[in-house]
Amino acid sequence: MRSKAEAGHPWILSEEIDFQGRAPKDGVAVAYGGGGQLLGTGFTSSTSRIGWRRFRKDIGMLDQAWVEQTLARSIQGREKMPSRRLFWSESDGIPGLVVDQYGEYLTVQITTRGVEDSWEIIREALVQLAQPKGILIRRDASGRKLEGLESLPSEVMGEVPEEPVLVEIGGLSVPVDLRHGQKTGTYLDQQENYGMVAAEAKGRKVLDLFCHNGGFALRCAAAGATEITGVDRSEPSLLLARAASLQNNLKIRWAQEDAIRFLRASRKGEYDLVILDPPGLGKSRESRDASLHFLAELYRQALRVLAPFGRLATFSCSYRIGSEDLKGMMNSVAKEEGRNLKVCSVLTQAKDHPVDPNFPESHYLSGLLLEVT
Repeated sequence: MRSKAEAGHPWILSEEIDFQGRAPKDGVAVAYGGGGQLLGTGFTSSTSRIGWRRFRKDIGMLDQAWVEQTLARSIQGREKMPSRRLFWSESDGIPGLVVDQYGEYLTVQITTRGVEDSWEIIREALVQLAQPKGILIRRDASGRKLEGLESLPSEVMGEVPEEPVLVEIGGLSVPVDLRHGQKTGTYLDQQENYGMVAAEAKGRKVLDLFCHNGGFALRCAAAGATEITGVDRSEPSLLLARAASLQNNLKIRWAQEDAIRFLRASRKGEYDLVILDPPGLGKSRESRDASLHFLAELYRQALRVLAPFGRLATFSCSYRIGSEDLKGMMNSVAKEEGRNLKVCSVLTQAKDHPVDPNFPESHYLSGLLLEVT
């Protein structure tokens, strides 16, 4: 049976690699399949379970010319927007490099040693192609530990404000904390879904659970919802959400609370639109069952507070729990609760987070917009 890499996947697990008697080490190596076919050139790791990550399909180095060409192709392929993902790791060809643009600033995440070792070449190309006012380099992602890399303080090149910056995301001007916010500042993968969900909000009473910086709640308020509540456990996230609602003159109730506890304390049929966008579930095989159990309870409580003919938007940001999993779990719980469902829309990640069909891990954001009767 062919390995995933022989079928086009950009990874080879350490246990699948024949090191020909040599100890695994960090660096760059050309890989070949069992039949001698070329798989490409990639970063090798002596510590990660992923022993090889492809960055090009031919034989060659991560040199200046190749980096400039690869970054230029990615940036030119993105729609011109004030805030967008310019480069996304394996999906765009350099594993461990994520680049987001927030107006005049870039934020970069580095999660592989190969990108660390090549950062100066990558930085020069980014400056030339994007001409930002400043770049914030973040080295605090949890995945760095698996690659044998330390978590380090952020590095600033040029000018990056200490305070949150106002940028346009999903049609609204909102504050983003580039230095201390989640991931590269905030989440950009829901930009296209904001409008699709907000289109259902006019004249409805809306509950946005796991609201983070207020993404859906803000857009629903702007779209004419009669009453909106945003719920999150994080005080820093809600501070930015409140600032965004003031910035846009939107009336929203913000509650710092556990989502399921908040649902249990809410009245039956109280809301007309409920949005569930929990943090990453089922990130590993071992946690998948527990995550599905959590989702079932979340759905049960959400259905209880949702009025007949209401709308439910539900998401998973893990490729291990996709839209079919959401649909199956939601349908099972709805039957138990005596409710009927209709799928209005299947939702996914924004186009600037491209999906590589040979790399299922790249399709990580799945969602459904449902009518519940």
